[in-house]
Amino acid sequence: MRWDVIIIGGGHNGLVCAWYLARAGKRVLVLERRGIVGGAAVTEEFIPGFRNSTASYTVGLLDPAIARDMDLSGHGLRIVSRPFSNFLPTDDGRYLLMGGGQSAAAVAAWSPRDAAALPDYERRLSSVARVLRLLADRVPPARDTGGIVRAVEQGWRLLGLSDEAKRDAIDLLTRSAREVLDSYFESDPVKAVFGFDAIVGHYASPDTPGSAYVLLHHVFGEVNDVPGA
Repeated sequence: MRWDVIIIGGGHNGLVCAWYLARAGKRVLVLERRGIVGGAAVTEEFIPGFRNSTASYTVGLLDPAIARDMDLSGHGLRIVSRPFSNFLPTDDGRYLLMGGGQSAAAVAAWSPRDAAALPDYERRLSSVARVLRLLADRVPPARDTGGIVRAVEQGWRLLGLSDEAKRDAIDLLTRSAREVLDSYFESDPVKAVFGFDAIVGHYASPDTPGSAYVLLHHVFGEVNDVPGA
């Protein structure tokens, strides 16, 4: 049999690509070396009697449009919103528990100044994320006339950002996570709990230029119609 497309790897990205190609009428072959498909989204029994996702640390970055196209809820997908987001224990027996409507109070226990800065930090990241997420969902422009027109259209979206948001976008795309977090917060535990989001999935140093972008990337997430979840 002849195939139009052969996809190497049956991870979640490969499977989604295969689904869209098959829907478009292409004959698709997916090759996976393991005896199970799903990649980072697979659920396995890693100790007797206990099944869990063995690699996926977040579901918020699943594009809702893909979930709707594939009717994942109709196939049994139910995403349970977690009550808390991050937990950080410290050597002195204290801890920082984020989420559940308690983040401001939790941060204030470490630094009232950081608690006062938290709403501004969240607002400014969300402002940039709203625009950049629209661009991230677009096919990169080709180098033909139509592509140039689309590139200009996308550029106008960025020009629509406020001056503050433009500066924030440049900082988040070029600076290190440490530099950005230092500009907002003074407490090391507070910076550490946010800094985790900047290294998870790639484990580059928080001092790496450009690592601040990963802080922004996690704000792209959406779970059960709640942005940033």
